[in-house]
Amino acid sequence: MAETDPERTSVRSAREADLDAISRISVAAYERAGQLEPGSAYRAVLADADGRYRNATLLVAQRGEQVVGTVTICPGGSPYAEIGRENEVEFRFLAVDPDHWGAGVADCLIAACEDQARRIGAQALTICVRDNNTGAAAMYAARGFVRVPERDWSPLPGVDLMALTRVVPSDVPGPAVSRG
Repeated sequence: MAETDPERTSVRSAREADLDAISRISVAAYERAGQLEPGSAYRAVLADADGRYRNATLLVAQRGEQVVGTVTICPGGSPYAEIGRENEVEFRFLAVDPDHWGAGVADCLIAACEDQARRIGAQALTICVRDNNTGAAAMYAARGFVRVPERDWSPLPGVDLMALTRVVPSDVPGPAVSRG
């Protein structure tokens, strides 16, 4: 059973030694959420932690010494950037080890994205969620994200993405976040 105290989760920049865990967690989370069809080419994208490590800002959440989650911040110009605009921090590939769902890991990862946004003076966070991913959509809605339908898009036929955004609070401390 996962611990439920988000104070026990820390977030830091990924290291090369984390890449296998990031790949495993990314694929496992998307599979468990029903977002990775058998034979999908997206499996390779999710498993490519090395590409995200080299071309974006890759973070991990850990409990003790165990990596239990990950998120990718996609600055403008990154090959992973999709819908981010000026004054926004776009993040993608938020994934939590299914054994740690409900333990506050996603909150810690989102807080780290907010922290990044504050550091660079961005005013909003943005992410896309597949239209059939009701679990993720509900999770983001519960955290104050709202849909921006005019920014919805489809990278491939049958893959419809909803754009979500949230204002970054300037004076609200988040869960304990560390960098290392």
